[in-house]
Amino acid sequence: MTEFTSSLKDRAILLGWIVGLILAASLLWSLSYNFRAVCLMRSANRSLVDMEFEGRLASPVRRLYNGQFPLGCWYTVDSSDSFFFVFTVFRDGILVPCGAEVSRDGEVKEIFPMGNHARQVMGHIPPALMHIYARRIESVALRPVAEIGGER
Repeated sequence: MTEFTSSLKDRAILLGWIVGLILAASLLWSLSYNFRAVCLMRSANRSLVDMEFEGRLASPVRRLYNGQFPLGCWYTVDSSDSFFFVFTVFRDGILVPCGAEVSRDGEVKEIFPMGNHARQVMGHIPPALMHIYARRIESVALRPVAEIGGER
């Protein structure tokens, strides 16, 4: 009987450690959003300079999601009345960083490759796949873009 309780106790301790580590990692991930968003914004601005995009990303925008959670970050654009969504496209086992300029009414104006490798791979991505990503962004952006207005 003591062997069983000892084994059960060891497993409970191991499970407690695993749960604790998962909770700590989740807390760290959620609390570091601002830092991660600013670092991504700096990197995206460097890419936009290389592409001669007329605007720069000004600040990250915390979004209210309508049941869907897009994997990416929203930013305001300083020189225009639009938003910018930085995300990745998964193609042939490769993550391709991209950015989409989104108007205030939630329409994707254009999708940009973010970086040299992304520019090389963009020619091999079918337009239909990029159209799907644009529709996903628009479906998430419709309500929140109208609600937040100029929130920064």
